[in-house]
Amino acid sequence: MKITVADNSGVCFGVRRAFSLLEDAVKNAKISGMKVFMLGPLIHNPRVIAQYAEKGVDVIDIDSIQENSCVVIRSHGITKDERAQLDRFNGITLIDTTCPYVQRIHQLVEKRSAEGFAVLIMGDREHSEVRGITSKISGNFFVIHPTEFESKSEELSEFIKAHDRIFAVAQTTSRPANYDFLLKKVRKTVANMPGHRFIAAETICTATLKRQDSAGELAKKVSSMVVIGGRNSSNTSKLFQVVSERNKNSFWVESPEDFSSSEIEILKNSEYVGITAGASTPDEQIEEMKSFLGSLND
Repeated sequence: MKITVADNSGVCFGVRRAFSLLEDAVKNAKISGMKVFMLGPLIHNPRVIAQYAEKGVDVIDIDSIQENSCVVIRSHGITKDERAQLDRFNGITLIDTTCPYVQRIHQLVEKRSAEGFAVLIMGDREHSEVRGITSKISGNFFVIHPTEFESKSEELSEFIKAHDRIFAVAQTTSRPANYDFLLKKVRKTVANMPGHRFIAAETICTATLKRQDSAGELAKKVSSMVVIGGRNSSNTSKLFQVVSERNKNSFWVESPEDFSSSEIEILKNSEYVGITAGASTPDEQIEEMKSFLGSLND
């Protein structure tokens, strides 16, 4: 069996930075005796979160924060109200691991909405990243997921027609093809509305773009494709969509234990297996998968 890991797989810059800040917080806590908490999961990788739980770092919500503790803000960011609540606590040390790409979107929508633009967001309204983005908007906004392009088409048109200035952004882990489709639809509508102004920002993470491109290319060349990442990970979900469209033998797992017996048989009979991994998947989990796949023909 030939095994190849796609270029740009695994931990991105933002997650690597978050890991580094959290590790520093844990080391400092050992010296000071201060308890470290994550305000929501740092990243969407249950295995990694469990490993930090073993180190004494618990995941909490805003109502469970203790004074005189270290609170680590997740890489997806938090809402404006959550930040205001944190600022009211006494004696807590805040470590903000919000991804710089996400912070940029916060700044963009805050600025444009203050200028009078209504904001259009492509993404998952229930995702912590999108909740943080919408909290920064002072005016009207509309959130639409790619799966809703058809069902919410009329609502989207009404939103566009109701505002003469619209600013669009996409969740950082979005698929570029979906965002392009949405922007074309908006531009087509605006073209028939003199005086309307439409601006779209490029907010999809460059690491996401590269990861999806390289994984998609590899998927076309291999017998089977393995995608490693948390089931609650947005970027891993998009990554699996990309590879599964190009290779019917594509499997999304968090660890080798997740494969079914039938999937194992398919992998055993594969001459060439590709691996890719989401942005929250550390290198050791990729190496673990390589070793597992290599052992199938022993």
